Amino acid sequence: MRNQRYGIAMVVFLASLFLLLAPSCSQLSPEAKKAIHQERGDAYFEEGKYREALIEYKNIVQIDPGNANAHYQVALTHMRLGGLSDLQAAFGELTRTVDLDPTIQEAQLKLSEFYLLANRPERAREHADIVLASTPQDPKGHILRGRSLIIEEEYEQGIEEFKESIELDPENAQTYIDLARAFLGLNKPDSARATLQQGLSKNPNSTKILLALGDLRLVTGKTAEAEGHYQQALNNEPDNEALYVKLARYYQALRKWEKAESVYQQLVDRKPNSELAQVQLGNFYTYTGQREKALASYQRATNLNPESAMAREKLIGFYLDSGNLEEAEPRIAALLEKDKKDLLGRVFEARVRVMKGETDEAISQLQRILKEEPQLAVAHHYLGVAFGAKNDLAQAIHELTKAVNLAPNLGDARTALAAARLAEGSFDLALEEAQAAFRLNPRNLRAVRILGEVFLRQGEIAKAKRVFEAIIARIPQDAPSHYRLGLIARRDMGVDSALSHFEKALAGNPQFVQALSQIASIHLSRGKAEEARDRVLRQTQAVPDNAFLYNLMGGLWLQATEVDRAEAAFKKAIEVDNTVQVSYMNLAELYRRTNRVEKAVAEYEKALEKNPRLVSAHVLLGMIAEQREDFETAKTHYENTLKVNPTFAPAANNLAWILSEEGGNLDVALSYAETARGVRPDDPNIADTLGWIYYKKNAFLKATSLLREAAEKLQDNPVVRYHLGMAHMKKGDKAEAQKALKAALKLSDSFRGADEAKRALKDL
Repeated sequence: MRNQRYGIAMVVFLASLFLLLAPSCSQLSPEAKKAIHQERGDAYFEEGKYREALIEYKNIVQIDPGNANAHYQVALTHMRLGGLSDLQAAFGELTRTVDLDPTIQEAQLKLSEFYLLANRPERAREHADIVLASTPQDPKGHILRGRSLIIEEEYEQGIEEFKESIELDPENAQTYIDLARAFLGLNKPDSARATLQQGLSKNPNSTKILLALGDLRLVTGKTAEAEGHYQQALNNEPDNEALYVKLARYYQALRKWEKAESVYQQLVDRKPNSELAQVQLGNFYTYTGQREKALASYQRATNLNPESAMAREKLIGFYLDSGNLEEAEPRIAALLEKDKKDLLGRVFEARVRVMKGETDEAISQLQRILKEEPQLAVAHHYLGVAFGAKNDLAQAIHELTKAVNLAPNLGDARTALAAARLAEGSFDLALEEAQAAFRLNPRNLRAVRILGEVFLRQGEIAKAKRVFEAIIARIPQDAPSHYRLGLIARRDMGVDSALSHFEKALAGNPQFVQALSQIASIHLSRGKAEEARDRVLRQTQAVPDNAFLYNLMGGLWLQATEVDRAEAAFKKAIEVDNTVQVSYMNLAELYRRTNRVEKAVAEYEKALEKNPRLVSAHVLLGMIAEQREDFETAKTHYENTLKVNPTFAPAANNLAWILSEEGGNLDVALSYAETARGVRPDDPNIADTLGWIYYKKNAFLKATSLLREAAEKLQDNPVVRYHLGMAHMKKGDKAEAQKALKAALKLSDSFRGADEAKRALKDL
């Protein structure tokens, strides 16, 4: 035992002695330090620990800034990391590498590839030429030179370069594909096919060439042969997930939905534990509008791998697209708790803010994200959506255009851009974007609706009718399409057909007040007032929590001079939803018509004595004061309302109107109107107020969009049509201005602004 203890002690002593005698890192020579960092960096690189490898290689560069090989290793590591900022850094390091040592050919070739990606063929060719000058037999140099020539449409010269590369390296499958594409550029599909067949003879199992052959046969109309090539590629690599997707998308392009679903299901069966397979199946169900199946697939994906970023993001995106914040928000919070800098998580968070009406906060957040990643298409997309929610169409279009330029296949962004162009009144551009979105996904219902709406706005009624009929052929209960077809039928005097479509619209969406209003209007036009009231009453019984239905009911009772019943209906509307402005307006108008204003004022003042924070009393007293043109009293009541509830839309809207009309601060008025709009984005009265304020601020494009929206929903309101006409006139659209102003004066020649409307018409 004594000898053993002695041996251990000696080992410890010798180890301590070695540590004492060994030089510290600071004592090592620069060459020794570089060798240590090189060894560590290479080990990390081999293990795939690229961040750690990057630190070691950068240490070499810090010690020896003129070391070209070290700069090249830093570039390669950035390329392996692959993020946008990493690729930008890689480009800089490659440039530094060849500046220090032009003989590093791989760096020259990679720089050439970067310039090709940036669509700078002349710079790409410079670097390929440097390689070929010293090594004329380098096949990759010929490939890159050929690609640069093809980009410049110098097809013949490019073809010669590819042929040279094939002679030097006949086994490289990609060169045959490049040569085939060059032949296609010359419109020589037979030569392209022969080239690919030649490549396949050298590489009989080449997936790349089989897919290229399939693509070629597809573009030349040989769909059956294309299918065969795709299937052969899948048979060769049955575990290659991308090949299932390729074959399924081929079936989708031909609208063979059952076959496409079958291929995705084969992938799931082949890889039952793969969350990615479930995500692909979920994507297909999303594409085809099978929402419940899509949700089930995304949920299975996250259950299979809770750490999968793709599965998690797809599920969150699904919930946001469905408006399900209850499910989305905790998942977003968990995502950001793990990584506060997660870009997509922050975009999700901004989307939630837009959905909650917090558009300014969302815009600020998305702008911060884009400072970090200016090329992030999805951030541009939702920044455009946020600007659209504020009705800032110019900025919305700017951001959405950036999104589709960065990601041309982003169908949702193209659809949003089409909607913004439609709101702007740029019908041709709206049509172009809607068609592009439709080509990306023929089942994009929103894009198809926009197509129909554009045709309606352009007066191409027959085309619009075909579009909406096509929608209901596929989705028989689609309420918006039935509503539009009802409007078309009513325009063409097909009243029975119109009534049928409006009823179907209500069946598809029982909350569709505009459809019910059209039904009541048809019954009234036929002298069947009782039938109109009965129909609206039935709908209030079916949907008892919709304030707009009670307002419609009250209007019908008021028309029948059943004042008590009308009053009860308007009060019921306020009871159901005290944020709906039109309810208060209707009740105040009823009191004015029946000369009961003083009694109403007395009752509301008594209510305020009991509860000074009673919002409904303040709002009604404000409206009565406004009708009496006692604007100071009205302002006081609206301001008191907003002290209790800062986002109470009716008070904010009416206060904005008083400030804009009675000499107040337009910027303050705009702020109140935007608050109201954020709370009730579909209220036409608020759209009118906000649009008229923009008109007064000389923002005629925004004004026209908002006022058009208001006029479409308030077709019998002469003031709104007058506002729209004036905005069109200032915007320079004389025909639309005349149309709106004439419509306003036809409805009434004594509204506030009628004299100005008459003068404007005369000037026009």
